[in-house]
Amino acid sequence: MAQRLRQWVGHQRFIYNAKVDEDRYFAGMRLSMLARGRTAAEAATPLDRAYAQFRGETTPWLGEVPSQVLRIGAERWFEGKQRQLKGLARAPRRRNRLNFDSVRVSSELFEFRELDEPQGDLRHELVLGNDKFGFGSLPFTAHRPYEVPKSLTLRCTGGQWFVSFSYEHAAPKGFVARNEEELAYELDLLDGPALETRTLGLDRNVADNCLATSDGRFYALSAVQKARIARKAVGAKRHQRRLARQEKGSANSRKTRDRLARKLAYKREVLRDFSHQTSHDLLESKANDAGVPQLLVLEALKVGNMTARPKARQDETGRWLRNGAASKAGLNRAILSSAWGRIAEQLGYKAARRNVLVLQVPAAYSSQECSRCGHTHPGNRDAQRFACQRCGLEAHADTNAARIIAGRGIGMVRDQKVVVKARKRVAYRRRATNAGLESPDVPVEGGVSRDEAKADIAQCPRKQEGATTTAPSGV
Repeated sequence: MAQRLRQWVGHQRFIYNAKVDEDRYFAGMRLSMLARGRTAAEAATPLDRAYAQFRGETTPWLGEVPSQVLRIGAERWFEGKQRQLKGLARAPRRRNRLNFDSVRVSSELFEFRELDEPQGDLRHELVLGNDKFGFGSLPFTAHRPYEVPKSLTLRCTGGQWFVSFSYEHAAPKGFVARNEEELAYELDLLDGPALETRTLGLDRNVADNCLATSDGRFYALSAVQKARIARKAVGAKRHQRRLARQEKGSANSRKTRDRLARKLAYKREVLRDFSHQTSHDLLESKANDAGVPQLLVLEALKVGNMTARPKARQDETGRWLRNGAASKAGLNRAILSSAWGRIAEQLGYKAARRNVLVLQVPAAYSSQECSRCGHTHPGNRDAQRFACQRCGLEAHADTNAARIIAGRGIGMVRDQKVVVKARKRVAYRRRATNAGLESPDVPVEGGVSRDEAKADIAQCPRKQEGATTTAPSGV
């Protein structure tokens, strides 16, 4: 079964890469046509999900998998292209086995069945394939109810296969979702003490804890998890050295690469589990008599900028100077190991399900400002101890910083600075299942057909690269 799954992944990746090559082909053709005096409307080229042009005498092996697998390969490229046109991502680029290791299948190719004589949790099986392309089944235990999805994704990580899917479900009875402005308006109606008790400030760190709250709680990985992550990192370096000495593409190198991937996956899964449990506890725990918090406030941290590499420096003679890259790499590793971005992301969508407002405020001087009197001075903080030089307040430095962050969030609510952020989304229209054919509901950039474009490119003075027409190795 694993070999068949890899075949599906390879075929879907081939269609994706072929669409990338075709898009580059048309881009070069448009430039040539515009250079020869054509108008923008005349130089417009197709932008669609069509993939039938890649099936021919040179690619008979594309018929070894269901057409739905090929169709979704074109859809995955089209989704990436739409994100590029909306300004949400860069242009789709060619993929390989390392960064395209999954296959998405539609409901025509899978079915969920309940097995006979369940014991304890319900036993189910996932049946893959159709009448023409029989595949097999994967038994599993359904530890909670689920709905049948419209599509699912099968991914290979370190030689292990995982199935993931999502589905729509009805909101709880009586639940009415509200946006940020509406939630901020409701919170602004509360008096000062009531709003403070319903507000929770969060300070993210890299020292002895990953996250501290304004009510004195701390969240961090356990000592056992930290020790295991360190041990896995040592093993990963050993596998990397071994992989460097092995022949590229050999069976042994593939085994070593899978072992290396499993070593690295442990830390990723631990951080994913930690961020889920932490975000859930922050939203559900009742730290005071007011119940669960209604306002969560975080620092507005640009994690990507904070973990960027330092720029190389040269003196007047051109000699390279020290730029602290080694120490900065250690800080970057500590930041990324604290799951800052994951926690913020998961708090965002989990809070929206509960009508809890999440705000991000500037973090400047939050570690030096006193949460009681407001005095700000670098001397107020000594490592993890905070002692105000004016009023004498003593507290854990991270707890004091979390209180400052909570106060800044309350200030945003009182000053009515909470606005609904415009989110760019990519909308898709419902269409027929034969997406590989040209149809009226497929968006097209202009009036030049695919055949006309290929005929016209022969007259262009520039050398263009056509779409891939040979099978990649391993498909």
